[in-house]
Amino acid sequence: MCEATIRKRQDELLAGATVSIDLQGGGYDGRVIVNIAPNNPVTFNTDWENADPTRFPARIKAAATALLNVGCKGKFEISHSSGSLTIRTLQAGALTREQKA
Repeated sequence: MCEATIRKRQDELLAGATVSIDLQGGGYDGRVIVNIAPNNPVTFNTDWENADPTRFPARIKAAATALLNVGCKGKFEISHSSGSLTIRTLQAGALTREQKA
């Protein structure tokens, strides 16, 4: 669901719009900054800190992985609360399809 929504609304997202995805209830609430580096197309970094990596919010990980799979690059804020996932770029206007290639 995350990847399909991001693909559909990618231009809006990269222009600075917030993309919301309703996942129904459940999951941990949280807010994470995700950085997808242009020179590393297979992983992402985050500002999330916890001694136990298994506690990383699964829905936020799914959204970050979807961004990576779609080819988005740069910094994004991903938050989840009560089944509502939101994604926004922190570099509005800085990312273009040409820069993503």
